[in-house]
Amino acid sequence: MGITTIGVGVIVIDPETGCARSKFRTDRGIYHESDSAGATQLALWNFQAEIDRLITPIEPLNLAGQHTLSSYLEFVSGHWQNIIQVHSMQSMDASNLNTAVDLLFSALIGEFSTEHSHHDVRHVRRNVRGTYRRFPRLERATIFDTNVRVARRELDLTLAVVDEGNVIELNQAFNFQSTDPRGTRSAIDAWTLKIDKLIQEGGELSAHGPITLDPRGSSIVAVTTEPNSAAQQENYLEFQEFCRDLDIMVLNEEDVPQHAARLDERLAS
Repeated sequence: MGITTIGVGVIVIDPETGCARSKFRTDRGIYHESDSAGATQLALWNFQAEIDRLITPIEPLNLAGQHTLSSYLEFVSGHWQNIIQVHSMQSMDASNLNTAVDLLFSALIGEFSTEHSHHDVRHVRRNVRGTYRRFPRLERATIFDTNVRVARRELDLTLAVVDEGNVIELNQAFNFQSTDPRGTRSAIDAWTLKIDKLIQEGGELSAHGPITLDPRGSSIVAVTTEPNSAAQQENYLEFQEFCRDLDIMVLNEEDVPQHAARLDERLAS
């Protein structure tokens, strides 16, 4: 007897504010437990991309037949969605949106072991790359695993987004759960110093050529994990100070899908 359904995530909407959050499994067991791993992965990526696109700070009115997040979920829950099935919406009480998401995910989906990955910046990079690849338009504009030459030094990046020769975003991942806080501090010092130099003098993007960052149109983004220990927290707070001084956007790993959806919309405009 085979397993017919596997829980992969939850989506929560605050009815008072219209704000929403989602949380999905990221472990590879999702695909190992399926008879059609490739098709399951693609279907889940497409579904998550649609959810990310529809999640906005305040849910808009349903104008001109366009779906809001609520109406889309109501629609798909009443239709056979091939591999991905969505259950009907239900109500619950919680003190805030984040608590509701965590409680539902723990109760309905369960916790899956990703301990090693959470302590590895490579996992964060993979998640960022995978999220950007869910959006075909954004994927076409993205140069993955690149670097910028700055004053004879190389600035490593998870990715760069370039549209019609204009640099839209430079993105790098950081792991503040590292067991080597001194190494983390050295890394963030070196990276922020190079960013400062890049902002002042420009640089050359690998596989693209000379670039100049326009503060009005270019964003520098740092994707981070949440710190656990006191030493990790100290590095994290110091890094946030550096980023504020340099106008660098700091994103938690779980905020990347919504950020990518907004970036994809910007490329479409």
